[in-house]
Amino acid sequence: MVSLDVVSAVVGWLVALCGDSGFHLVRDQRDERALRKVLKGSMESVVVSVPPGARSTLENGLTRFFKAPPALRLDGTTSVHDALEAAVYAQVVELDQWVTRTTGVAFVDAVSVEPEVLRTRITHAIVSGLRQYAAADGMIELVRALDTAEILGRIDALGLRLEGLSVPSRAAATFSLPRDIASFTGRAVELESLMRLSGWGVQQPDSGHAVAVKAINGMAGIGKTAFAVRAAHLLGPRFPDGQLFLHLHGHTPGRLPVDTSDALASLLITLGVPASAVPADIGTRAAMWRDRVGSKRILLVLDDAVSSSQVRPLLPGSVGSLVIITSRRRLTALEGVVPMSLETLSHAEATALFTRLAGRPGMNAADPHVAEVVRLCGYLPLAIRLTAGKLAHHPSWGVDDLIGDLTATQDRIVAMRAEDDSVQSAFDLSYRDLSPEQQRVFRCLGLFPGTEVDAYAVAALAGVALADAQDLLDELFQYHLIEEPARGRYRLHDLMRRRAASLASLDPAATIEAAVDRVLDYHLHTLLRAASFVGARIPTAAAETPGIPPAAMPRIDNVEQALAWIGGRRADLHAMADFAAVRSRQAHTVRMAAALHPYLRSQGHWDEALALHRSALAASISAGDLAGEAESLANLGAMQRLRGDYVGAVESHRRAREAHRQLGNALGEATAVHELGVVQRLLGDFTADDSAQQEARALYGAVGNRIGEANTLHELGTLHWLTGDLAASLAAQSEGLEIYRVLGNEFGMSFAHNELAVVCRLLGDIPAAATHVAHALDLHHRLGNRAGEAYSGAELGLVEALMGRMDDALATISAAVDLHRELGNIYGMGMATLAMGTVRSLCGDDAAALNSLVHAVAINRDTGFRHGEGCALKEAALVRDRLGREDEADADLAMARDLHQRFGHRYALADVFLAEGEIQARRGHHEEARRSYETGGEMARETGAILLEAHAREGGGLTLVALGAREEGVRWLRDGLTLYERAGVPDARRIMETLGRL
Repeated sequence: MVSLDVVSAVVGWLVALCGDSGFHLVRDQRDERALRKVLKGSMESVVVSVPPGARSTLENGLTRFFKAPPALRLDGTTSVHDALEAAVYAQVVELDQWVTRTTGVAFVDAVSVEPEVLRTRITHAIVSGLRQYAAADGMIELVRALDTAEILGRIDALGLRLEGLSVPSRAAATFSLPRDIASFTGRAVELESLMRLSGWGVQQPDSGHAVAVKAINGMAGIGKTAFAVRAAHLLGPRFPDGQLFLHLHGHTPGRLPVDTSDALASLLITLGVPASAVPADIGTRAAMWRDRVGSKRILLVLDDAVSSSQVRPLLPGSVGSLVIITSRRRLTALEGVVPMSLETLSHAEATALFTRLAGRPGMNAADPHVAEVVRLCGYLPLAIRLTAGKLAHHPSWGVDDLIGDLTATQDRIVAMRAEDDSVQSAFDLSYRDLSPEQQRVFRCLGLFPGTEVDAYAVAALAGVALADAQDLLDELFQYHLIEEPARGRYRLHDLMRRRAASLASLDPAATIEAAVDRVLDYHLHTLLRAASFVGARIPTAAAETPGIPPAAMPRIDNVEQALAWIGGRRADLHAMADFAAVRSRQAHTVRMAAALHPYLRSQGHWDEALALHRSALAASISAGDLAGEAESLANLGAMQRLRGDYVGAVESHRRAREAHRQLGNALGEATAVHELGVVQRLLGDFTADDSAQQEARALYGAVGNRIGEANTLHELGTLHWLTGDLAASLAAQSEGLEIYRVLGNEFGMSFAHNELAVVCRLLGDIPAAATHVAHALDLHHRLGNRAGEAYSGAELGLVEALMGRMDDALATISAAVDLHRELGNIYGMGMATLAMGTVRSLCGDDAAALNSLVHAVAINRDTGFRHGEGCALKEAALVRDRLGREDEADADLAMARDLHQRFGHRYALADVFLAEGEIQARRGHHEEARRSYETGGEMARETGAILLEAHAREGGGLTLVALGAREEGVRWLRDGLTLYERAGVPDARRIMETLGRL
């Protein structure tokens, strides 16, 4: 038997809890005795639920908790209820403090009952006693002064204060819908879909019943109830037998979900069934419910369902009825349901909702500050409503004040609250539904620095088996705690991720650090596996890999799988590298940046690579890792060169060389020297480049690195054709290609083929040029090298133009320009735009040609590629002259000549003289034209440029004829024909026609 002390303490607690109205509970001794009697019986059920040896300890604990009444502080403006709550909360901060009090041993251990179980038992006992008391005869005064609902409401309010305290929810079905929200905004598409899908009265053959059931699911705060109520109001007139609403309290603070049996009883009573006629067992209740609505057309809204089993018996069987269910869970076990998942609001809907709720005259939804607020709110309706409400109730605040509040704290959802309503509490109710293991994995997701995870990443992060990780992700997905944007790929809403991170921060430091190690190790080792299939020409020394290989990795056995894996996680891998630096795992940062370098370089993600390598450089310097510093500098310099920052690239490569020299790393030093030479060539210092490549080749030879030797030959080949030694260029590129082929380095082979295509085109061997560019493109496609594909595409277009396939040439070069633009490759854009202008000029489209060429001049000038700038100026001069803009043509040609002479571009300089000859001939200055053709032809012969020499012989021959030297002119034209025929280009037909006329 329970002691009277416990009963007295509980009665005193209830009287204090209910304030002035509580005195009605004990005004009459008969009433007090009745209350004590029912409470004695209900509290006794709590005491006898523990082992006999623990009952005395439990009674003492109960008495201590309930005995001391709270002191009320009334100031005239505070209600008794509010003052009472404040006093109780101040006295009993958390129920856990009571259940863990010790009398030698922990209280929870002494009574052998878990705190959550004990809380539930006590709550059930008190509420059950109050219900019996209120239902007894003679309680008219109590019912008039304080109805049971008010008592329960106040206990519920106390439950909100005492973490974990829950009371059973009473089912309260109503024969009317809740008030439609006037501020409801958006969801037009979803409402239209629901209206269209609501085929009431139509038999659904696969459902097992005829009622139409729509399940609205979504994360906490997404607006499921508001949406369901709006839809119900729109559809209500179609259901003449009534609209019922039942709140199932799946996620109500301080309450347990409505019991299905109680829900059925409430629905029956709402339909007019007397309470005394409601069957006792759930099966009979469900049958009576279906029978009562069997011939009716009703609309039933079941709000906040916790599971399929909770709502399945509540579904009517009538043909013309419609049920709308809302739930935070995906009710996948509920048969015959048409699901609809609500997503966050669109930008337009979110800004419209915010401005409507803020109630500020003149506020514009297009205001960037409004856009920023709704972005910070994650486009979540609940967060927007609470945040806008703050603005509405603070006239002195501006939108920028809200932005400041939301960005001032790392966990911004703390600021999204109003009274007892908050985003955090809404999220936490979903979190409490999870099992301990699900909660742990959810917290682990808060540590993940990227945006999307898969089962492999979660297996590493949480330290679980791969199959378990997938199951746990599926379960979190069912609870709408994570989203699945693509099959097997999961992400958290921004606010949910912040809540997960906040919860994770409370875990022991050792647990957090172990998870960080596992997830970094997984991504680094998997990335290294994928990177091994991504081609690279730059040789590097083997580096030690930090961390432990993961237990499970995705299958990556070829370049396609490697590119797909890296490409799908590129942003997350970058975030992981930065995260490693923040968590003092600098070695992971350096190795991940180096492993990503070939992919980012070949795919054109150069700005991203620059940022990544700067982070890696800072991390290596911070850790005192000289080898990592040298590698980061080398990669940084390569990206600076590609982005046109030649001065920065020179500094990075010089620093890299010095670091490698200090380390005694001859291979690293050789690569730094090689890369430094390439930059010097782009700066126009060909002598310095030649010297650097010779030094680098010697260093590579000393360490026996054949790829490095091939790289120097490749660069020397480029240098040779720029300076007009096409034979030497062909030899160097061919030797480099053979080394790449022997070593099986397809990446190197692709670029060697591309440069050989250029040299062969300049030499006039067009068939060979076409063959090489085809090989290059094939390799680029196979390797997934989009940057290389763009370069070779432009070269192919020039070859197609020389073969007379002008339409193909324009299409090919246009695609190359688009690809360079997409990749952000300004240097490549300059080359491809020059090619486009050249081909358009050959097609006679002077206006379009000049537009391209002017653009090409500007790009090449900005990037410092003087050769490209000079060539574009030369082509522009020809077009301007044809358009009658002679002064501009002369200026362009003079600048082109000056550039090529200053930087030693002998091939390009010969081309300038030929252009000058063409312009002078067009103007009737035949003697000047002849001298220009002679000079240009001689230079072309010296460089081995057959096509240039052919053009010189053709132009010079026509000029000689014009000067009256017909016989000599014909001889020049025949020489030109021979050269054109050797090259196999359509120009031969043109010169044959000229000779025929002569």
